[in-house]
Amino acid sequence: MNKTLIIIIAVLLTITIGIGSFIIILLIPSERENDEQPGYVYSTGDNFLTNLKTEGHYIKADILIEVTDKRTLKVLEKNNHRIRDQIIEILGDINEEELKQKNFKRNLRDLIRDDLQNILKIDNIKGVYFNDFIIQ
Repeated sequence: MNKTLIIIIAVLLTITIGIGSFIIILLIPSERENDEQPGYVYSTGDNFLTNLKTEGHYIKADILIEVTDKRTLKVLEKNNHRIRDQIIEILGDINEEELKQKNFKRNLRDLIRDDLQNILKIDNIKGVYFNDFIIQ
């Protein structure tokens, strides 16, 4: 009788642990689910070097663009000339007031992203990154 009772307790304990583990796995999302999917990074080529709207100042920047899929990456590759031209327009239009803004770089990233998405008629630009950024 003692052996039967021990076996029943062991089986119930095993079932309880199994059900508990299963419930925990379902209720607590894994870290992999919370991670964003990696994107594809596109280099715009050589550094940008252009005058600012404020006379006597210039900007040098190396800009990378992250997109969510390969199709959008191909669109960027085919339109590099348009991308570079638009970024030069944006950088050349920066004035001294904008440079003093608290979130200047974040706003510039957003402006570049929004303009490129509008010009290229895409909506998959995940981020714009400065690999090098100098204003003098």
